[in-house]
Amino acid sequence: MTNSVYLRKCTLLCRSLFILTWIFANLNGTTKPPNFIIIYADDLGYAQTSVPMMKERPELAHALHQTPNLENLAARGMRFSNAYCPSPVCTPSRASIQFGMTTARVGCISIHDVVMNKRKVDFEKNLSLAEMLKESGKGYHSAFFGKGCTPLHWFKDHGYDETDFIHKHPNGNAHGDWWEPAEKTLIPEDDPKRLFSLAKRSNEFLTKRAKDQKPFFLYISHYALHVRNMSLKSTRRKYLDIVAERAGIKEKIPDISRFDANANEMPPKLRNHWEKANYAAMMENMDTSIGMVLDKLSELGLEENTYVIFSSDNGGGDTNAPLQGGKARMWEGGIRVPMIVAGPKVPANSQCDKPVAQWDYLTTMHDLCGSSASLPDNLDGVSLRPAFEKGNKGRLAKRDTGFVFHFPAFYTIPITSYRDGDYKLMRHLNSGEIKLFNVAKDMGETKDLSKSMPDKAKSMIRKLDAYLKKVGAWTMDEVYETRLEELDGWIDRYKAESSKYKNVLKENPEDKDAQERVKRAESQIKDKLKSRADMLANQASTNWL
Repeated sequence: MTNSVYLRKCTLLCRSLFILTWIFANLNGTTKPPNFIIIYADDLGYAQTSVPMMKERPELAHALHQTPNLENLAARGMRFSNAYCPSPVCTPSRASIQFGMTTARVGCISIHDVVMNKRKVDFEKNLSLAEMLKESGKGYHSAFFGKGCTPLHWFKDHGYDETDFIHKHPNGNAHGDWWEPAEKTLIPEDDPKRLFSLAKRSNEFLTKRAKDQKPFFLYISHYALHVRNMSLKSTRRKYLDIVAERAGIKEKIPDISRFDANANEMPPKLRNHWEKANYAAMMENMDTSIGMVLDKLSELGLEENTYVIFSSDNGGGDTNAPLQGGKARMWEGGIRVPMIVAGPKVPANSQCDKPVAQWDYLTTMHDLCGSSASLPDNLDGVSLRPAFEKGNKGRLAKRDTGFVFHFPAFYTIPITSYRDGDYKLMRHLNSGEIKLFNVAKDMGETKDLSKSMPDKAKSMIRKLDAYLKKVGAWTMDEVYETRLEELDGWIDRYKAESSKYKNVLKENPEDKDAQERVKRAESQIKDKLKSRADMLANQASTNWL
């Protein structure tokens, strides 16, 4: 064999080995792992953006709100018509999404969860999204910017490398209203709801990752659209003029909020029009903030290998038509939310109608990043990868149960909802009354089927109760009893404090400090007695909406 023939054969062999190695590496997921961005809106309803979650129903896009960057995201990705948040209020949703469990299993079921507090539920024992990615061993760098979750406290304790929790207390609603809540420092007018500083901080993070080439997970948790509503003056003016034109108002609507010193100068008949314009402006400002991040992602060459997931923590406080209800209600308007996903292998301008929930995100990201680390066996989520890649044709793993939304809240209408296939069962936790809807055909929940389909209702009740028993979910009786214990304890404490300083005043009637302490204690007693009366009235209520 000549040297030239030998060299050619060696070269061909080396090339073949290289190709085989490349194929083997790709088959075994050793290519660069994908990046993840979750963009989480606050109180954003299903039909409050300009993106209809059902392409065949353009009326599901809001007639006033303009969100062109979300439109662009949907154009290059997939919208989900049946996406659910874990709860109709923020705190339990934000705990659930972190740990891949329903609120019933994670042990955070409502705002100010009295049973959770009494039992001292330890959230650090759970595997968070960031910790799951760290366990993959692929070098993920994670950041959490924006509104946190009160019972989870500091997010660096849950595996996040970076946060913007730089205040005296972990970030919550108040940080969207004040620059420093402890001192009531105003947020700058050019940064309503911190929308643009959130984008700036996020883009700085992305720039670092483009330089160090580390795979990343960025969680952008918006304070918008939670009250207090804020927007840029220029954007607000745009919508004030649009609203005036559509309403046939010939006069210019003054730009005066309820909080301005000259609030009394606003004609009462124009106040609601101003509120509507301000809300629409805030929506567009949030969309602009989202666009700033997505533009930076593209500019840095990171878009192609990054999954972007956009959704909301609960339904909107404004109208969610054609859905019933909204925030703090267990009807579809409270828990069905917008969801848009773009990223590797996600078909452009596509739609998935399979029911999905945000507790699926952890299992999905575990699958997509190619982690070989095992997951806890107490998760409720399934991987949405087949849906991301094939939409309605993707086969999702079978769920042990359907979708459980348990909401034994003492301060509003307590309802547990359970979706299984096309059907959704609702049980009022005060009266025990049942409603059943086919939400695939009747998304507005207008036709109760519980009487015409009793066997279906009974079957779903059995499955729901089995799940709640298995996870040790709080019962409504336990919640009411625990809340009464809490309120009565506070009342007794303030009564004792009032009595103590009244005795001081007997000795020294001019003691200013004692006078102030009695006044504060009596005010607290009055407040807690009202809360007690409100809770008892709520306990007796059988209202559904």
